[in-house]
Amino acid sequence: MQVKEIFVRDRKAIAVTSMVKEGDTIYCGLTGGSHAIAAINPKALDIKLCAETFPWVKNKSYCTKIHNSLCSLGDGTLLAGECSHLTWDGLPVYNQYLKSELPEIMLQRKKQQGYEDITYSDFALERLQDWNRIKDDPGGKIVRYDTKTDTVKIVADLPKFCYSQSMVVDAKRGYAYINTIPDNHFVVVNYQTGEVTDHGRISEYGHHNMVVAPNGCVYGGWMDYYNKTLKLLKYSPETKILYHTDKTILRDVGNKVAGNQGIDQWIITRDGEMYVGTVSNSLFFHFDWKTETFTLIGQAACGGRVATLDEDEEGNIWLGAGYPDMHLVKFNPKSTSLHKFVDYGPVNSGNYRCYFHSSCIHEGKIYLGETDGFTPSVHVIDLKTLK
Repeated sequence: MQVKEIFVRDRKAIAVTSMVKEGDTIYCGLTGGSHAIAAINPKALDIKLCAETFPWVKNKSYCTKIHNSLCSLGDGTLLAGECSHLTWDGLPVYNQYLKSELPEIMLQRKKQQGYEDITYSDFALERLQDWNRIKDDPGGKIVRYDTKTDTVKIVADLPKFCYSQSMVVDAKRGYAYINTIPDNHFVVVNYQTGEVTDHGRISEYGHHNMVVAPNGCVYGGWMDYYNKTLKLLKYSPETKILYHTDKTILRDVGNKVAGNQGIDQWIITRDGEMYVGTVSNSLFFHFDWKTETFTLIGQAACGGRVATLDEDEEGNIWLGAGYPDMHLVKFNPKSTSLHKFVDYGPVNSGNYRCYFHSSCIHEGKIYLGETDGFTPSVHVIDLKTLK
């Protein structure tokens, strides 16, 4: 597998945690500082920072991020949800936590980009006891980025203390749907008027991403804490009700992988078919949104996580699956072969850990945004070279 790795050149940036295409440009949402959006020029294969996305966090002593919360509105503008560098407990990442999650070998990768004096204190609090939630993390904002003018404007404030952990948009109806951190609230934002509706807590855990089906309904997952099952979450724009359905996706939500559980990623194909990948055992399902039923296709890779899903020009679905060295896997929905998946192996097995949080296919190449490697890089693969 021939892979070209390109980097975001910014001292504060440490990961690519969202990706979306607008025209012939691919935009990356970053874990980093106030510059949280960067643009990839596919022809030049370079990445440049865009305007400051969240200028109010410029002097923050730890990272902000756009975490699964960068969406195209189809008119040359992007909607971005502000997140903070919080753990799933809703507390900031601090030095000792970061050192246990990302050992020194990871910090060295950032130093190799030319930032030799980098320390963990550039990205995390020295001590958690120095943190004041009311002053330091009062809540996130939704902003709209204009790709033509390289400008940002604030659309809405999220509920107090809440940040966007994942966001999907329905550009036809003018709504954004957000899963927050902390507390996993489900929030609806009218991004034309700025109206915000908080539907409260979803569950203890349940999903890393959501999706808007062709009928406008929003789907995700929720964890029934009583028996640890993963069940289908649904929001109807017609009734404006959030439904905790009893439709079971997984009888056991499974162990956490890199801090995540439940649903990892969704995709809607050009034919209107829907698929979903889970954290648990890299399981891959077809989802019939008309009957709201799941059909297990199989296990995409060893280990957990199906963190990226994209469709190429020929209708193949490409999965980033497995942990901690994520494999690139192809699934052809029209194939009659008993071997449902073609595993092309790890994309980058030379690093201590390398897995992807976002992806985009453009003109026969797949762009994979790396996370938790302390290098805000994108791995680029020409799919035509894969046999």
